[in-house]
Amino acid sequence: MSKRLLVEKYSENDKKDTPFSNGYVTGVLAYQSYKDYDKAGKKIVKDFISESSKAARAGDQMAKGVMCGVRDAAHERKKNNRPK
Repeated sequence: MSKRLLVEKYSENDKKDTPFSNGYVTGVLAYQSYKDYDKAGKKIVKDFISESSKAARAGDQMAKGVMCGVRDAAHERKKNNRPK
């Protein structure tokens, strides 16, 4: 089984119009743009992810998508920053 890249998962979810896929795209974008924000912007993103985490545990599909997008973006960043 081959692992799909973040760009493939993002593209697949971007084409769909479901609560999960919309959340996935939002989660990836929030995670990737975090470093570009000032202190206040970073707090907003952290709060958004925190609230999404709570909502995902309660069963909200969009929030589950956000958390999956954040997770996949973090894994991709970590994979790309490992020493070779």
